[in-house]
Amino acid sequence: MTDFNAVMEAAERRFSELQPFDRYGQLNQFRFKVTENDRPEFIPFAGASTRSAGPLVLKEHALKQLCARIGVPFSFFNKCPPALQEFNVAWFMQNMEQEKDVMLRIVKTNQVRAIVSDRYAPFDDIELFRILSDFMDGTEEVVFNSFEELSSHVRITWPSKAEEIQPGDVVEQGLHIANSEVGMRSVTIMGVVYRLKCKNGLVAREKKGGFRHIGDPERIKGHVQQVIEDVQNDSARLMEKFKRSIEKEIEQPVDAIERLAQDHDLTKEEYKAVLDSFMAEPSRNLFGVVNAVSNSAKRCPDADRRFEMESLASNVLDAGLAA
Repeated sequence: MTDFNAVMEAAERRFSELQPFDRYGQLNQFRFKVTENDRPEFIPFAGASTRSAGPLVLKEHALKQLCARIGVPFSFFNKCPPALQEFNVAWFMQNMEQEKDVMLRIVKTNQVRAIVSDRYAPFDDIELFRILSDFMDGTEEVVFNSFEELSSHVRITWPSKAEEIQPGDVVEQGLHIANSEVGMRSVTIMGVVYRLKCKNGLVAREKKGGFRHIGDPERIKGHVQQVIEDVQNDSARLMEKFKRSIEKEIEQPVDAIERLAQDHDLTKEEYKAVLDSFMAEPSRNLFGVVNAVSNSAKRCPDADRRFEMESLASNVLDAGLAA
């Protein structure tokens, strides 16, 4: 665990190291080139508006976004030799009928991390955290954070809102913030409950925030401020449901987990992780199954999938209580 100030400082350092900037333009202002080491680049034609003196290097996500925008399947692109890659991309960039206006999200002077619509409203992690800092009064804890290439996740709990739902089993309320600086998700703020015993939790189904990166950034900031208090109410409701699950008996919990894996297309590894979590703390109630799904999320390969599994745990909770 850490405090919010430490996460804020890390975000500030990351922002300083990346030196991000955005440039608007049209795809046909650039020539697409694949270098000898298979590095895809944008070379601006004369008059193209960029701050870079040389070629712009396309990171993998930006390259996938480019292929999607011009209608060239990325799987096909990858199979082509460099000369054919250049020909296909260059032709569609110059002759496509789709929208050519784009925003290039550039870091470290010449690395294009995203190619998005010119209507995209940038709302980066540092802006979000600066708003959140107004709500952090020193009593919170950051129990999980992840800053990856495509998305960011931060989970904050308030120990002052902790409850002992079973002897020695303490659960805290909090909120989960997710964002993507490269167009992969909207700004999302959701209530959570966090079980100290397994160091994992449930994400509330009530999605607050959900602000698309379109429109006035000031409007987005205003919405973020409005929903933070709302999600605290969501986490309180989630806490009550989590406590009720202790009293909800399940006759065949292992069979229930198997059906869950089938219904939600879990991989073999995910199914095994859920089953292992359950066997480590077996019980014949809904709480045990929900906790097994949630606890298995810690073994997910990335933060986005972990978030999805924790959301699935909340779905299992609601379905089980409704049955």
